[in-house]
Amino acid sequence: MKKYFSNPELKLSSVIIFLLTIIFLFITLFFIKIYNKNLKDDYIESVGSIAARVIDKEPSLEKEIIPLITKETSNEEREKGKMLLNKYGLTESLDNELFPYLNNVTKKNDYSMILVFLLISIVFFALNYIQYTFFYNRIRGLTLGAKKVIEGEYDISINENKEGDFSKLAVSFNSMKDIIRNNINELEKEKQFLVDLLSDISHQLKTPLSSMMVYNDILLNKDLSKDQRQNFLINNENQLDRMNWLIQSMLKLAKLDAKAIEFDKESQSLNETISEAINALDTKADKAEVMINFKEDRDILFYHDRLWLEEAIINIVKNGIEHAPKGGTINISLEENPVYRRITIDDNGEGISEEDLPNIFKRFYKAKNSKNSDSVGIGLALSKSIIESHNGIIEAKSKLGVGTRFILTFHSYNL
Repeated sequence: MKKYFSNPELKLSSVIIFLLTIIFLFITLFFIKIYNKNLKDDYIESVGSIAARVIDKEPSLEKEIIPLITKETSNEEREKGKMLLNKYGLTESLDNELFPYLNNVTKKNDYSMILVFLLISIVFFALNYIQYTFFYNRIRGLTLGAKKVIEGEYDISINENKEGDFSKLAVSFNSMKDIIRNNINELEKEKQFLVDLLSDISHQLKTPLSSMMVYNDILLNKDLSKDQRQNFLINNENQLDRMNWLIQSMLKLAKLDAKAIEFDKESQSLNETISEAINALDTKADKAEVMINFKEDRDILFYHDRLWLEEAIINIVKNGIEHAPKGGTINISLEENPVYRRITIDDNGEGISEEDLPNIFKRFYKAKNSKNSDSVGIGLALSKSIIESHNGIIEAKSKLGVGTRFILTFHSYNL
């Protein structure tokens, strides 16, 4: 019962009902007092008139009759009186109208009780009407709010500044509204993401597919030498490899954006992850004549998914190799302190302009001064998604003609 009285409305109505009950109790007692007074007056009138008639007939009985009016009679005397009255047909079953004095008192009492009942009924009806009007107005407010939410209006808010079940209901309604709005927004984002993804896939695959169709048409319709055919087939193979890498990267990025990947995170050596990423790029680095240096002072443990974080590092280092000059270098350092773990990747490549720098992590963005025509601008976007999925942040600092620095920071409180 205690939880029900936590509602201020129930407390107020209970107090009002209690006070009204007390008031009507006093009103009833007041009318009973009036009834008793009327009964006493009628008793004096009726007994007095009977005594006067008897004394008129027998004056000598005056001194005996008067004391009997205020004196309590015995049971024997009362029984004799009943028997006497019964002889003349005066019994309890007779209508009140045959007892003139009693009839008047009874009528007054009945009217008084009816008046009290009507008064109580009117007050309680008015109280009930006011209370339930108040309740239903609040319920209608919730109904209107729910209707607006269904119609797509989410700015409405149900405010309850008192404790109790209505306040809890208002809080639940507002929470439900926010959840629905967030879910709708997420669905809209997913829908837009799907549209953008299909558009990106169409745009990025259009060029290699067109090239392959041209090569294939030449192979089918032209009389080519063996070396020429082999060159066209090699070009087709390169385009297929590019398309395969592009499709795989876009699918990975789509899964990351949709949070459809479960990372197999465990506490393991970050040094080994970086070393494996460097080893995967040895052939590419040798071909580009770029030196990769990894500076490590001690082994650092980090809670991560090795394969995914390795891919993020590969994409960043690969970007440095593609933009570094022959004989260039890429320096990787690793540090740890109580606040964070940090990977720094420096290259001495062509650098990125201030205009392009804020956009390099956007998918399919290519810097205006980029000399790599084969780049599609998806590697850094993929790396950013992977790093953020490990609760980290990635920053880039660059200067044209000097080089670029990528900083991967993983705060200790997120580990």
